[in-house]
Amino acid sequence: MKVNRETKRLYVGGLSQDISEADLQNQFSRFGEVSDVEIITRKDDQGNPQKVFAYINISVAEADLKKSIFYVIQRDSSDEENSSIV
Repeated sequence: MKVNRETKRLYVGGLSQDISEADLQNQFSRFGEVSDVEIITRKDDQGNPQKVFAYINISVAEADLKKSIFYVIQRDSSDEENSSIV
């Protein structure tokens, strides 16, 4: 049976300032083929990082998409400081 894969753009928030594209690529490649990772850091008026989040483009089957979303939710709920994905 052929698995139908679609390209999706996932938002992952609450990331550590020292997270890398490679870190995210490695973590999400277990669910599908990651084609692009974009990390965005919002800074305050003094240039201090305030918010770090990422968009991940991934080609993924529906069942694996649900697993990846559960992974992000589980990570967020178990990490009070919202540090990088481990």
